[in-house]
Amino acid sequence: MQNHTQQRGFSLIELLIVVGIIGIISAIAVPALVSARTAAKHGAALANLQTMLKAQYTLKVSTGRYGRMSELNTYHGGTLAK
Repeated sequence: MQNHTQQRGFSLIELLIVVGIIGIISAIAVPALVSARTAAKHGAALANLQTMLKAQYTLKVSTGRYGRMSELNTYHGGTLAK
């Protein structure tokens, strides 16, 4: 007579396969995430520089000279530099 018992849970091999698959996916995803964050930081820096350039042009037209960063920050509402 055979005694058939139901096993519950996962075997060690199944868990190791799942951990390996998660490792492979994370190895692919992490560099993409890092490069996306770097690209976002570069984009934000470029946008800030363009804003400062436009503020310099506006100040030059208004006063006849280019301004210091503190003047640009005051003129632009305090959002250029902290």
